[in-house]
Amino acid sequence: MDRKLTGHPFYTAVVITVFFFMALPVVYTVSAAFFQKGSVDDIAISLNKNSLILLAGSILVASASALFSTFFGTVSGFILYKTDVRFRRFFKTALLIPLFISPYILAVAWKDFFYYLFPGTSLISSFFGVVLVFTTIFTPLAMLITGSALSNIDASLEESGLLITSYGKTALYITLPLIKPALISSFVLVFIFSISNFSVPAYLGVEVFTTEIFTQFSAFYNHSLAIIQSSVLILICVLLLFSEKRYIADAPFLSIGTKGTKNRLRKLTAHHNLLSVSWLGAGFIVSVVLPFTVLFFQSFENGTDQFIKAFKLLVPAFGNSVGLATGGALVVLFTGFAAAYFTAPRKKPTLDRILLFTFATPSIIFGISLIKFYNRPLLDFIYSGYPIILIGYAGKFSFISSKLIGNAIRQIPVSLFEAAETEGISRPARISKILIPLILPSLYAAFIIAFIFSFGELGTTIMLYPPGTEILPIKVFTIMANAPRALTGSMVLIVFFITLVIITGFYFLAKPLLKKYNYVNS
Repeated sequence: MDRKLTGHPFYTAVVITVFFFMALPVVYTVSAAFFQKGSVDDIAISLNKNSLILLAGSILVASASALFSTFFGTVSGFILYKTDVRFRRFFKTALLIPLFISPYILAVAWKDFFYYLFPGTSLISSFFGVVLVFTTIFTPLAMLITGSALSNIDASLEESGLLITSYGKTALYITLPLIKPALISSFVLVFIFSISNFSVPAYLGVEVFTTEIFTQFSAFYNHSLAIIQSSVLILICVLLLFSEKRYIADAPFLSIGTKGTKNRLRKLTAHHNLLSVSWLGAGFIVSVVLPFTVLFFQSFENGTDQFIKAFKLLVPAFGNSVGLATGGALVVLFTGFAAAYFTAPRKKPTLDRILLFTFATPSIIFGISLIKFYNRPLLDFIYSGYPIILIGYAGKFSFISSKLIGNAIRQIPVSLFEAAETEGISRPARISKILIPLILPSLYAAFIIAFIFSFGELGTTIMLYPPGTEILPIKVFTIMANAPRALTGSMVLIVFFITLVIITGFYFLAKPLLKKYNYVNS
């Protein structure tokens, strides 16, 4: 794209700004914890038997969740992106529903499902339950990642294999190796999301490393111990991400569109079509229909009183939550676009690595770091208001936005921008008149994904929200700890439908703009 840009003052300003507001708080907080009085004792406690058992349990849960999610997501992605299975368009959307909602909502749905059908069982309140919820949540993400990679495979490579062997062996020995970066990306990202999550194990009553950190920080006020324990998780996540950064950088995950590819759908026989539809249908029933059906009946089994009460409790938080999520999505979109614009075509990793570092920092830990860093008179305008929450959203989700937008930018021929530059078209004009229209669907998808994640984010928000502020995830999480299951189910249903309505609204607002650039059929 644009030449001689990596030394441009704007690029330097973006790097410094992102580092100062997002990465420096983590570096400062962790460094300070290791050099303050009593840090040796805290390190010893962090490495004692109980802490190591909790850490091992967290790693086990995250690994199992990543493995199952990647497996189920890859199988579903293969069916949807490589075959002409019936109802493809329906399943492509329906199977993404768990990704649209906050993890704690699905935790409530699954817990009520088990208590409703299996009274007295404690199975859901165990590592099994946490893995089940995480697998349900993150299988759609794995499906998107592997599906995008499968769509970008040149069909001629597979056709060459089919000339000498069966389709099964071609898929095993040609297709799977070609999507290795996507498989590794799926596993690593789901692992990071799972080991960083606080809300699901906390609600299910399962003690893991993140719940221990939260308890030390907020209940015992042992901030230095919480931070030192946090550094262990940060180290694991950062090492895992950076050790596989070559695969993650090359993986075409979350791509919107497949410009220039020659992907072809395999025609299925009636028998294979039935099996494929059965697999996808079973996934939809297990991940969406069963838990939410139980929630619905439980919410209304004694009338509408609990539903009305839940609605009245949540109404005051609607405005703040939507406004914050929208603001967070815009900040994430801008940060992700800046990172993608500077790094995608030029392989300059500085900005990308900063976002990778903040993404790898678990939500609870990131929230603690922002509190410690911004809680000072000079930065009180950030600490005491909404800006600190927006910084939290940007730090956690800008990396995903950058990857999505960057993959769209890489599909655009460099010659297009070189020709425009030769004609004397200014850089702002090249961005606004050429680049943005070409990547508009990816920008829209990045905004929606950032909004969904921000709207349901609990781990960072629960640490950062200013006193007196009502935000949906926090209000639901605090009320449902001691509320009747009918009230909890009603609140979860309300948040779920609000999320779907808002996303649908954003789609219809954006549809005229997408139609203008021929991304939506008339």
